[in-house]
Amino acid sequence: MAMTRIGIVADTREATSGIPGLLRKGGIAVEMKRLDVGDYVIAQYAVERKTARDFITSLYTGRLFDQADRIAKSYKNFLLVVEGETQETLAGLKNPRVYWGTILALALNLDFKIFFTFDQEQTADLLYVLAKRVYRRRTATKPLLARKPRMGTTSDWQLAIVEGLPTIGPKLAERLLASLGSVRNIFRASRLELALMGRIGHARAKQIQELLDARYRRDISEQARLG
Repeated sequence: MAMTRIGIVADTREATSGIPGLLRKGGIAVEMKRLDVGDYVIAQYAVERKTARDFITSLYTGRLFDQADRIAKSYKNFLLVVEGETQETLAGLKNPRVYWGTILALALNLDFKIFFTFDQEQTADLLYVLAKRVYRRRTATKPLLARKPRMGTTSDWQLAIVEGLPTIGPKLAERLLASLGSVRNIFRASRLELALMGRIGHARAKQIQELLDARYRRDISEQARLG
């Protein structure tokens, strides 16, 4: 029964590859869907798959960094899978350092996790193991796609930060920002100011104050997981 909860969303353009079929044979539910960015999505992980030759081509045209930037803006975690014989491709380059410079830029500047696979079967195995790891920590009720909210303006970010406070939804976040003027003012406000000026009531104001004043203590189970 646990296997039926494990799913991967694959871009429709991946239908011609053998990877969706290999995943299904392994017991993974694959949903084909046109994705704005990435080739595969597993919850909060977006995966971009490129053949070694396509990787080099997109590197020199600049398309790779445009794709990487869009993925980074849309998902919390991102993987780049370079599939095929990279050594043969590297041998044909006039300046192999450009290749390694790109690898470093993606890993260090955009925080991409980069994996190298020999063929589609190895790529399918990688996606299978990732899906198993992700779904061990999830329940069946959580969405298959877990994108970052699209936030292009300062007000979008302000609302997102305030909505992260206890019991504060979009309407109350808007009210607090309109009444107190900025995120910093909200965080600095006293309980009385939050309750009266923000018009959110004393109970909510108390919860917010207690959270903002609480000393951070990492959960023991989380600490053990992170090592």
